[in-house]
Amino acid sequence: MIDKPRHPGLMVKSLCLEPLGLSVSEGAKLLHIARPTLSKLVNGRLNISPEMAMRLSIVFNTSAELWINLQAGYDLWRVQKMRSKLHLHPFVPQGLAVSVH
Repeated sequence: MIDKPRHPGLMVKSLCLEPLGLSVSEGAKLLHIARPTLSKLVNGRLNISPEMAMRLSIVFNTSAELWINLQAGYDLWRVQKMRSKLHLHPFVPQGLAVSVH
């Protein structure tokens, strides 16, 4: 299993806010969002939505796809941990089963 990836919100903090010397309050103003919203995001308690990805891309001159892909990768990692708990098996239609000789 892949090592636990960092929550994308933590990356907002380390790649966008900290290098520019911005506080959460200042970042929230730039993004036109409430301070508690950005605080939850940078502390890994709020996921990056498509709208937030667009806001981040505009304000910090990145791509929205970057943030969406980071979030999707993080989400996929989380759900892969519970894969066995889903109790699912591949569907094989009757008559298509391959026998091994």
